[in-house]
Amino acid sequence: MANSAGVSSTDSLRKFASAVVAFQEEARTCIAALDGQVRQILMWLEQDRPGFWKREAERCLQELNSARIRLHQCQMRRIGDFRPSCIEEQKDFEQATRNLELAQKQVPNVRRWTIEAGQESNEFRSRIGQLTQLVERDVPQLLSLLAFTVDRIEAYAAVAPPDTGMLLHTPASTTEPETTSPQASAEPPAPDTP
Repeated sequence: MANSAGVSSTDSLRKFASAVVAFQEEARTCIAALDGQVRQILMWLEQDRPGFWKREAERCLQELNSARIRLHQCQMRRIGDFRPSCIEEQKDFEQATRNLELAQKQVPNVRRWTIEAGQESNEFRSRIGQLTQLVERDVPQLLSLLAFTVDRIEAYAAVAPPDTGMLLHTPASTTEPETTSPQASAEPPAPDTP
């Protein structure tokens, strides 16, 4: 065993494991934040916007009716043979008409946006599901593998290397086989009996 692994420290593996734990926490936080934002947008589109644009269309209709009445009253006014131009009333009426058209167009737009946002959120959830699986299943497996690796490397480093000095000084071949075993040489000789 002249070549050894040369392991002196497992600090880099421990630092990597702590970086993986930090990534896991940050990924969990980001996933939760993104999921919350998607839910908030869907709720806003499904619950807030339809009612808002319906109320806005009703308000614009009232504004249009009011502008129409003012324009009609202006056009009916006469001071002798002089008729007022009613330019301001005409501009107000045209603006109220444009506002009503815009509000009425937004109602089907919100429905379309709600459907598209629902489809996109489903796509997002399927893709984020892969990241969630990685964070919740694969990262713990990686951490346990790193812990196992660190334990094995430390156990390997704790084992004393074999004494290579004795292996280098043993004779290549012996001419006489040993006839006595270490146990036989350790026994004292038998005493002489008369």
